[in-house]
Formats: sequence, structure tokens, C-alpha cells
Amino acid sequence: MVKLNAMPGSFSEERGSFMSGKRRDNKGRVLHSGESQRADGMYMFRYSDLHGERKTIYSWKLVKTDKLPEGKKDSPALREAEKLIQRDLDDKIRTGDAEKTTVDDLFARFFEMRTDLKESTKCTYSGLYRKHAQPCIGYRSIRTVRRTEIQSLYIRMVTEAKVKLSTVEKLHVLHYGMFEIAVMDDLLRYNPARSAMKRVRRICCGDESKRHALTKEEQANLMRYVRQSPMFSRWEILFTVLFGTGMRIGEALGLRWCDCDFEKGIIYVNHGILYKPTMDGGYKYRISSPKTAAGHRVIPMFSEVKAALQEQKENEKRHIRHPFSIDGYTDFIFLNSEGKVYTQNYIYDVIQRVTCSYNQEELVAAEREGREPKFLPKISAHIFRHTFCTRLCEVEQNIKVVQEVMGHRKFTTTMDIYNEITKDKRTEVFK
Repeated sequence: MVKLNAMPGSFSEERGSFMSGKRRDNKGRVLHSGESQRADGMYMFRYSDLHGERKTIYSWKLVKTDKLPEGKKDSPALREAEKLIQRDLDDKIRTGDAEKTTVDDLFARFFEMRTDLKESTKCTYSGLYRKHAQPCIGYRSIRTVRRTEIQSLYIRMVTEAKVKLSTVEKLHVLHYGMFEIAVMDDLLRYNPARSAMKRVRRICCGDESKRHALTKEEQANLMRYVRQSPMFSRWEILFTVLFGTGMRIGEALGLRWCDCDFEKGIIYVNHGILYKPTMDGGYKYRISSPKTAAGHRVIPMFSEVKAALQEQKENEKRHIRHPFSIDGYTDFIFLNSEGKVYTQNYIYDVIQRVTCSYNQEELVAAEREGREPKFLPKISAHIFRHTFCTRLCEVEQNIKVVQEVMGHRKFTTTMDIYNEITKDKRTEVFK
């Protein structure tokens, strides 16, 4: 008598043979231990998983060359499935647990383990997952998720939902981290998110326009327009600080008077300010420390920046406001009429209003003067930072100095900008 599954997590070493008395299917083929055929012709295979629990799989085909009965749903042949099961058992892959674990479960597990993540990062991950991934794969068993499905999700986000590729990258970082936990816990053999972005980048990279710094002329035109505009002149100080320091917008909005040393002519960058969603819903201000050590830095205070900040200090003397505090931080420089720090989204809207107004007036002026208009491109707060870095690279050949002032973690980030500038200079020289 053949002994079936003598030990949990293994097949019996004994297999069926062609000896008389062995069980056969309706085609006369000898069935291996654990295999059987029902009266309706469907094949079954029973085995014990790593926990000793009895499991059963089914197929209408014993081997892959068998013909599928008419009207029946196709599935892997029984013995092909057996090979995969045996492989998982040999490698201690917890197939049964993986089948009972959903992607939503894995998402929750990820946050349980990643206690090192900042609240802002958690909120970003949570928002992206719940909006894009959860409706598609959240309810699915992690064992059924395939790399092609994740790729398709990313492609739809870019092509249909018009999500930026950089935003898709963030969701991919989350997915990779989630499924890597399943791999480490022996729930999965491989990470289905691994390499999922490679094909997406090849397909969609053309949709992501490269961000370019403003030319000297564009920068001068923008600042001249802001300075002379009754509607936008109050933003000249902030724009001057952004153009003259290269700070990230959160760092600039979080700047405090105590971070500015007017005697030494330097600015200390050691934090930023965010106004982001919370895990429980709603929005709130929070102080964010730099993500890397490179983010803590000292920036030279150029004369125009110094003059702008001193003007801002004089302006503040004419306003009496209630103290505004975030996580113990006070004495912020850029405050709105309510005495609160401006939000990043508000500044983005301001920049769009300024550039839109400028381009409209430039169109009228160009038609009146009979010349081609000199429009400003689409600008964001990051373009101010990129423009500062470009101007700095144009006059400073020590790239390490540029990297330290910018707070770039990777040297290659600075080099990419520097190489673009030197390439433009070479082209200009050749012309």
C-alpha cells in the first residue's frame, strides 16, 4: 500500500509504478501517491502543507499534453502544479499563508514594520495606495499578483489618470517594500514588484518633460515684472530668497529669523515645513527634518537676499500677530495675513498666477510692438531651486561646493546639472 504524505511539508518518496494493484486513471495511466481521479474525470492531488494541514488541488488534465474536456475551464495540468508545490515545500515557502494574505494585509504589515518612516511619507504612501492600488489589487491574495499586473497599473496611472511618472515611482517604492516583506517572511518566492518600473519607464518616459532652469533673461523678466506689478510686488522678497538661496520650498517657508545670521552673512538650513494630509484625514502643519545629513547645510547670504530679508523684517514690525508655533518652532519669516506660514500649494498657485499674468501682458505688448513674444515657461518652486543651482554652476567650478550648498545627497545629481550647463556652453562656443 502506498503511503501518502508521511511527513508534513513533503511528498512521499514512493511513487506509483506499473505494478498490478496500483491506482490508474480512466486512460490506464498509473497515478502517483496523492493523486486520484473523480468519477466526472477531474484529477485531484492531496498533500500536507508546512503546517501539516491537508490541501487539495484540481485539474481536468493530468499532464499538459492532455486535451481539455469540452466546456471545461482550463488550468495548469495537475503534475505541473505538483512540481510547483513540491518546489515551494522544499524551499519552505508558506504557500497556504500567502493564499490567505491579501495585498491590503501586506499594506498594513508594511506600516507596522516601517516605524522609521516620517508621518508625511506615510501619508503620501497611504494616499497613493488607497487611490490607485487598493481598488485594483487590494482585495487580492498576494500569491495571485503578477508583475505584469503591477506594470499595467503603473501604465494606466500615467496614460489614463495623467499621474506624473515621479509619483508612480513613489507608489512603486511602496509596492516593492510591501512585497519584499512577503519574500523575507517566506510567503512568496519572488517580489512581483521587482523590475516592474523598467518597462513603464521605457514606455512613459517621453511623457515626463525634463525640467529646465530659467535663462538669465527669463529670470530677469520675471523678477522685473513682479517688482513693478501692484498685484504681485509683495512676492518679490520670497522670490528673491528662492532664486538667491536654492532652498526647497518647504525649507524657505520654514525659515525663521534665528536661522539667519546677518553678521556672518549665512543661512542655516536644518528643517522644513509641510502642510500635508494626516493618516486620520484632514490636513495639518508639521516640521520635517532633512531626509539626509546632506540636507543640514549652511548657505551664503548674498547681498540681494540679505537686503530682501531685512526689508521683510521691517515690514513685519508694522504687523501685530499672535505667535504661530509648530512643534515648538516659532518666529517664522513668511507669514500670511492670518499670521500662519504659507502652504506650498498656495505658493504654487501664486507662481502660476504670476506667470499666466506675465504671459498675457507680454502677448499684448509683443503685438503692439510688432515682435515675437518672450513667454515664460511653466514654473514651479523647484524651478527656482534648479535655476539657482544653474547660476551657481555657471560661476563655480568646484562641484563639491555646489553639492554642499544645494544639499544634494548624491553627487550625480549635481553633476547632471553641471554637465547640462557645460554642454550648453560648448554648443554656444561652437556657434
